[in-house]
Amino acid sequence: MIEEMLPGIVRLEIPLPRSPLKATNSYVVLDPERPLVIDTAFNRTECRESFLLLLRETGCTPDGVDYFVTHLHADHLGLAASLARNGARVYFNEPDLPLARPANSYWEWMGRLYEQHGLPLSDAREAMARHPGRIYGPEADYPYTIMHDGDVLHRGGYTLRCVQTVGHTPGHMCLLVVEDNVLFCGDHILGDITPNITMWTGMTNPLGCYLESLDRVAALQLSRALTGHRSMIDDCASRIAELREHHANRLEEVITSLKDGEKDAAAVTPDISWDLKYDCWDEVHPVQKLFATGETIAHLQYLEAHSAVRSRNHRGRMLYRLSAA
Repeated sequence: MIEEMLPGIVRLEIPLPRSPLKATNSYVVLDPERPLVIDTAFNRTECRESFLLLLRETGCTPDGVDYFVTHLHADHLGLAASLARNGARVYFNEPDLPLARPANSYWEWMGRLYEQHGLPLSDAREAMARHPGRIYGPEADYPYTIMHDGDVLHRGGYTLRCVQTVGHTPGHMCLLVVEDNVLFCGDHILGDITPNITMWTGMTNPLGCYLESLDRVAALQLSRALTGHRSMIDDCASRIAELREHHANRLEEVITSLKDGEKDAAAVTPDISWDLKYDCWDEVHPVQKLFATGETIAHLQYLEAHSAVRSRNHRGRMLYRLSAA
Protein backbone atom coordinates (compact mmCIF):
# COMPACT_ATOMS: atom_id res chain seq x y z
CA MET A 1 0.00 0.00 0.00
CA ILE A 2 1.17 3.53 -0.86
CA GLU A 3 -0.24 6.56 0.96
CA GLU A 4 0.70 10.24 0.68
CA MET A 5 1.56 11.72 4.09
CA LEU A 6 2.70 15.19 2.94
CA PRO A 7 3.13 16.59 -0.56
CA GLY A 8 5.97 14.57 -2.07
CA ILE A 9 6.24 12.21 0.93
CA VAL A 10 4.65 8.76 0.73
CA ARG A 11 4.36 5.76 3.02
CA LEU A 12 5.07 2.20 1.83
CA GLU A 13 3.54 -0.49 4.06
CA ILE A 14 5.90 -3.48 3.92
CA PRO A 15 4.37 -6.71 5.33
CA LEU A 16 6.38 -8.60 7.94
CA PRO A 17 5.30 -12.25 7.55
CA ARG A 18 4.50 -14.06 10.79
CA SER A 19 5.56 -11.10 12.89
CA PRO A 20 3.29 -9.59 15.57
CA LEU A 21 4.36 -6.18 14.26
CA LYS A 22 2.45 -7.00 11.03
CA ALA A 23 4.24 -4.44 8.81
CA THR A 24 6.93 -1.77 8.69
CA ASN A 25 6.08 1.75 7.59
CA SER A 26 8.76 2.81 5.11
CA TYR A 27 8.68 6.38 3.78
CA VAL A 28 9.96 7.97 0.60
CA VAL A 29 10.75 11.68 0.33
CA LEU A 30 10.51 12.19 -3.41
CA ASP A 31 13.20 14.35 -4.96
CA PRO A 32 14.11 14.91 -8.63
CA GLU A 33 17.80 14.40 -7.89
CA ARG A 34 17.97 11.87 -5.06
CA PRO A 35 14.91 10.57 -3.20
CA LEU A 36 15.32 9.51 0.42
CA VAL A 37 13.90 6.28 1.83
CA ILE A 38 13.33 6.26 5.59
CA ASP A 39 13.52 2.72 7.03
CA THR A 40 13.08 -0.54 5.15
CA ALA A 41 12.12 -3.98 6.51
CA PHE A 42 13.50 -7.44 7.25
CA ASN A 43 16.18 -8.75 4.92
CA ARG A 44 14.03 -11.64 3.72
CA THR A 45 12.62 -12.53 0.32
CA GLU A 46 8.97 -11.61 1.01
CA CYS A 47 9.90 -8.18 2.39
CA ARG A 48 12.35 -7.48 -0.41
CA GLU A 49 9.78 -8.30 -3.10
CA SER A 50 7.10 -6.12 -1.46
CA PHE A 51 9.50 -3.23 -0.91
CA LEU A 52 10.83 -3.29 -4.49
CA LEU A 53 7.34 -3.48 -5.97
CA LEU A 54 6.07 -0.51 -3.97
CA LEU A 55 9.24 1.51 -4.47
CA ARG A 56 8.94 1.13 -8.23
CA GLU A 57 5.34 2.39 -8.04
CA THR A 58 6.75 5.66 -6.69
CA GLY A 59 9.02 5.89 -9.75
CA CYS A 60 12.17 5.11 -7.77
CA THR A 61 14.76 2.35 -8.02
CA PRO A 62 16.66 0.83 -5.07
CA ASP A 63 20.04 2.07 -6.28
CA GLY A 64 18.69 5.49 -7.25
CA VAL A 65 17.78 6.53 -3.70
CA ASP A 66 19.55 7.15 -0.41
CA TYR A 67 18.42 5.56 2.84
CA PHE A 68 17.95 6.94 6.34
CA VAL A 69 17.61 4.24 9.01
CA THR A 70 16.17 5.25 12.38
CA HIS A 71 17.74 2.40 14.35
CA LEU A 72 19.47 -0.96 14.25
CA HIS A 73 16.52 -3.37 14.42
CA ALA A 74 16.26 -5.66 11.42
CA ASP A 75 12.68 -4.63 10.60
CA HIS A 76 14.09 -1.15 9.85
CA LEU A 77 17.71 -1.72 8.82
CA GLY A 78 17.61 -5.19 7.27
CA LEU A 79 17.12 -4.34 3.60
CA ALA A 80 18.94 -1.00 3.40
CA ALA A 81 22.51 -2.29 3.23
CA SER A 82 21.43 -5.10 0.89
CA LEU A 83 19.74 -2.79 -1.63
CA ALA A 84 22.08 0.23 -1.57
CA ARG A 85 24.28 0.19 -4.64
CA ASN A 86 26.14 2.54 -6.98
CA GLY A 87 27.15 5.05 -4.34
CA ALA A 88 23.82 5.13 -2.50
CA ARG A 89 24.21 6.49 1.00
CA VAL A 90 22.78 4.82 4.08
CA TYR A 91 22.48 7.40 6.85
CA PHE A 92 22.75 5.86 10.30
CA ASN A 93 23.47 6.82 13.90
CA GLU A 94 26.82 6.10 15.55
CA PRO A 95 25.81 4.40 18.85
CA ASP A 96 23.85 1.68 17.00
CA LEU A 97 26.65 1.01 14.53
CA PRO A 98 28.50 -1.74 16.49
CA LEU A 99 25.29 -3.79 16.57
CA ALA A 100 24.25 -3.29 12.95
CA ARG A 101 25.64 -6.71 12.03
CA PRO A 102 27.06 -8.38 15.15
CA ALA A 103 29.17 -11.52 15.04
CA ASN A 104 27.89 -14.90 16.23
CA SER A 105 29.90 -14.41 19.41
CA TYR A 106 27.64 -11.49 20.32
CA TRP A 107 24.50 -13.65 20.17
CA GLU A 108 26.17 -16.35 22.25
CA TRP A 109 27.24 -13.75 24.82
CA MET A 110 23.73 -12.30 24.95
CA GLY A 111 22.28 -15.76 25.50
CA ARG A 112 24.57 -16.29 28.49
CA LEU A 113 23.65 -12.85 29.84
CA TYR A 114 19.94 -13.67 29.77
CA GLU A 115 20.69 -16.96 31.50
CA GLN A 116 22.29 -14.94 34.31
CA HIS A 117 18.99 -13.09 34.62
CA GLY A 118 17.13 -16.39 35.01
CA LEU A 119 15.93 -17.21 31.49
CA PRO A 120 16.13 -21.01 31.14
CA LEU A 121 19.09 -22.25 29.12
CA SER A 122 16.89 -23.88 26.45
CA ASP A 123 14.80 -20.70 25.99
CA ALA A 124 17.86 -18.44 25.84
CA ARG A 125 19.58 -20.57 23.21
CA GLU A 126 16.48 -20.98 21.04
CA ALA A 127 15.70 -17.26 21.30
CA MET A 128 19.20 -16.32 20.20
CA ALA A 129 19.11 -18.80 17.32
CA ARG A 130 15.73 -17.48 16.09
CA HIS A 131 16.18 -13.79 16.96
CA PRO A 132 14.97 -11.63 14.02
CA GLY A 133 18.07 -9.46 14.31
CA ARG A 134 20.23 -12.50 13.70
CA ILE A 135 18.36 -14.13 10.83
CA TYR A 136 16.89 -11.07 9.05
CA GLY A 137 19.59 -8.46 9.55
CA PRO A 138 21.87 -7.00 6.84
CA GLU A 139 23.64 -9.62 4.78
CA ALA A 140 26.86 -7.58 4.68
CA ASP A 141 28.57 -4.61 6.30
CA TYR A 142 28.15 -1.23 4.65
CA PRO A 143 30.06 2.08 4.78
CA TYR A 144 27.28 3.93 6.62
CA THR A 145 27.20 7.72 6.61
CA ILE A 146 27.03 8.68 10.27
CA MET A 147 24.51 11.30 11.35
CA HIS A 148 24.48 13.16 14.64
CA ASP A 149 21.82 15.00 16.60
CA GLY A 150 21.02 18.29 14.84
CA ASP A 151 22.46 17.27 11.45
CA VAL A 152 20.29 18.31 8.50
CA LEU A 153 19.37 16.75 5.15
CA HIS A 154 17.57 18.59 2.33
CA ARG A 155 15.26 16.54 0.10
CA GLY A 156 12.13 17.29 -1.90
CA GLY A 157 12.06 20.91 -0.76
CA TYR A 158 12.01 19.84 2.90
CA THR A 159 14.49 20.46 5.70
CA LEU A 160 14.99 17.20 7.60
CA ARG A 161 16.70 17.55 11.00
CA CYS A 162 18.06 14.64 13.05
CA VAL A 163 16.62 14.29 16.55
CA GLN A 164 18.37 11.70 18.71
CA THR A 165 15.93 9.75 20.91
CA VAL A 166 17.96 7.25 22.92
CA GLY A 167 16.10 4.42 24.63
CA HIS A 168 14.53 1.94 22.25
CA THR A 169 18.09 1.42 21.02
CA PRO A 170 21.32 3.13 22.16
CA GLY A 171 21.27 5.61 19.29
CA HIS A 172 17.70 5.72 17.94
CA MET A 173 17.40 8.71 15.59
CA CYS A 174 14.22 10.45 14.43
CA LEU A 175 13.96 12.86 11.52
CA LEU A 176 12.00 16.12 11.86
CA VAL A 177 10.31 17.71 8.85
CA VAL A 178 11.02 21.26 9.97
CA GLU A 179 8.55 23.04 7.69
CA ASP A 180 5.55 21.02 8.95
CA ASN A 181 6.78 20.02 12.44
CA VAL A 182 6.15 16.37 11.55
CA LEU A 183 8.44 13.66 12.92
CA PHE A 184 9.55 10.43 11.26
CA CYS A 185 9.77 8.71 14.62
CA GLY A 186 10.75 5.11 13.87
CA ASP A 187 9.93 3.12 16.98
CA HIS A 188 10.38 5.95 19.47
CA ILE A 189 6.63 6.47 19.83
CA LEU A 190 4.02 4.14 18.37
CA GLY A 191 0.27 4.59 18.26
CA ASP A 192 -1.15 1.08 18.75
CA ILE A 193 1.63 -0.71 20.63
CA THR A 194 4.33 0.31 23.08
CA PRO A 195 7.98 0.32 21.95
CA ASN A 196 10.08 -2.40 23.58
CA ILE A 197 12.57 -0.92 26.04
CA THR A 198 15.18 -3.54 26.85
CA MET A 199 18.63 -3.81 28.36
CA TRP A 200 21.66 -2.85 26.26
CA THR A 201 25.35 -3.39 26.82
CA GLY A 202 26.93 -0.09 27.84
CA MET A 203 23.62 1.42 29.00
CA THR A 204 22.93 1.31 32.73
CA ASN A 205 19.43 2.84 32.58
CA PRO A 206 17.80 2.53 29.13
CA LEU A 207 14.30 3.24 30.46
CA GLY A 208 15.53 6.45 32.05
CA CYS A 209 17.07 7.46 28.71
CA TYR A 210 13.81 6.62 26.94
CA LEU A 211 11.70 8.73 29.30
CA GLU A 212 14.09 11.66 28.84
CA SER A 213 13.77 11.25 25.06
CA LEU A 214 9.96 11.30 25.40
CA ASP A 215 10.26 14.64 27.19
CA ARG A 216 12.49 15.95 24.43
CA VAL A 217 10.00 15.00 21.73
CA ALA A 218 7.08 16.37 23.77
CA ALA A 219 8.85 19.73 23.84
CA LEU A 220 8.77 19.83 20.02
CA GLN A 221 4.94 20.13 20.13
CA LEU A 222 4.64 18.06 16.98
CA SER A 223 1.73 18.38 14.60
CA ARG A 224 2.04 14.67 13.71
CA ALA A 225 4.27 11.63 14.16
CA LEU A 226 4.87 9.23 11.29
CA THR A 227 5.51 5.92 13.01
CA GLY A 228 7.54 2.84 12.16
CA HIS A 229 4.53 0.52 12.53
CA ARG A 230 0.75 0.64 12.20
CA SER A 231 -1.15 3.92 12.70
CA MET A 232 0.09 7.50 12.65
CA ILE A 233 -0.13 9.72 15.75
CA ASP A 234 -1.99 13.03 15.49
CA ASP A 235 -2.18 13.88 19.20
CA CYS A 236 1.45 13.34 20.14
CA ALA A 237 1.19 14.95 23.59
CA SER A 238 -1.57 12.56 24.65
CA ARG A 239 0.23 9.53 23.28
CA ILE A 240 3.46 10.45 25.07
CA ALA A 241 1.50 10.83 28.30
CA GLU A 242 0.01 7.37 27.76
CA LEU A 243 3.45 5.87 27.21
CA ARG A 244 4.75 7.44 30.41
CA GLU A 245 1.75 6.08 32.30
CA HIS A 246 2.31 2.63 30.79
CA HIS A 247 5.86 2.51 32.14
CA ALA A 248 4.81 3.89 35.52
CA ASN A 249 2.28 1.04 35.80
CA ARG A 250 4.89 -1.51 34.76
CA LEU A 251 7.30 -0.21 37.38
CA GLU A 252 4.59 -0.68 40.01
CA GLU A 253 4.07 -4.26 38.82
CA VAL A 254 7.79 -4.95 39.22
CA ILE A 255 7.75 -3.53 42.75
CA THR A 256 4.69 -5.59 43.64
CA SER A 257 6.38 -8.76 42.37
CA LEU A 258 9.49 -8.09 44.48
CA LYS A 259 7.39 -7.74 47.63
CA ASP A 260 7.40 -11.56 47.61
CA GLY A 261 11.16 -11.50 48.08
CA GLU A 262 14.40 -11.54 46.10
CA LYS A 263 14.05 -12.71 42.49
CA ASP A 264 15.81 -12.73 39.16
CA ALA A 265 14.31 -10.87 36.21
CA ALA A 266 12.88 -14.02 34.61
CA ALA A 267 10.94 -14.76 37.81
CA VAL A 268 9.52 -11.21 37.88
CA THR A 269 8.51 -11.26 34.20
CA PRO A 270 5.38 -13.51 34.49
CA ASP A 271 4.00 -11.12 37.13
CA ILE A 272 3.84 -8.27 34.60
CA SER A 273 0.91 -7.58 32.25
CA TRP A 274 1.92 -8.34 28.67
CA ASP A 275 0.01 -7.95 25.42
CA LEU A 276 0.44 -11.66 24.69
CA LYS A 277 -2.06 -14.50 24.46
CA TYR A 278 -1.20 -17.45 26.72
CA ASP A 279 -2.75 -19.65 29.41
CA CYS A 280 0.53 -20.20 31.26
CA TRP A 281 3.92 -18.53 30.92
CA ASP A 282 5.65 -21.73 29.77
CA GLU A 283 3.56 -21.60 26.57
CA VAL A 284 5.07 -18.27 25.47
CA HIS A 285 7.47 -18.46 22.52
CA PRO A 286 11.14 -18.20 23.58
CA VAL A 287 11.72 -15.06 21.48
CA GLN A 288 8.75 -13.33 23.13
CA LYS A 289 10.02 -14.48 26.54
CA LEU A 290 13.36 -12.93 25.68
CA PHE A 291 11.82 -9.58 24.70
CA ALA A 292 9.65 -9.56 27.84
CA THR A 293 12.55 -10.47 30.12
CA GLY A 294 14.71 -7.76 28.52
CA GLU A 295 12.00 -5.20 29.24
CA THR A 296 11.74 -6.41 32.83
CA ILE A 297 15.50 -5.97 33.23
CA ALA A 298 15.26 -2.40 31.90
CA HIS A 299 12.59 -1.59 34.49
CA LEU A 300 14.65 -3.18 37.26
CA GLN A 301 17.66 -1.13 36.18
CA TYR A 302 15.54 2.03 36.29
CA LEU A 303 14.36 1.23 39.80
CA GLU A 304 17.94 0.52 40.86
CA ALA A 305 19.10 3.84 39.39
CA HIS A 306 16.45 5.50 41.58
CA SER A 307 17.51 3.52 44.67
CA ALA A 308 14.21 1.61 44.89
CA VAL A 309 15.83 -1.75 44.11
CA ARG A 310 19.18 -3.37 44.81
CA SER A 311 20.88 -6.09 42.80
CA ARG A 312 23.56 -8.65 43.54
CA ASN A 313 25.36 -11.36 41.64
CA HIS A 314 24.86 -14.63 43.48
CA ARG A 315 26.82 -17.50 41.96
CA GLY A 316 26.49 -16.09 38.46
CA ARG A 317 22.82 -15.22 38.83
CA MET A 318 21.55 -11.60 39.01
CA LEU A 319 19.07 -11.16 41.85
CA TYR A 320 16.97 -8.12 42.72
CA ARG A 321 15.27 -7.05 45.92
CA LEU A 322 13.48 -3.97 47.18
CA SER A 323 15.83 -1.55 48.89
CA ALA A 324 13.61 -1.42 51.95
CA ALA A 325 13.60 -5.23 52.22
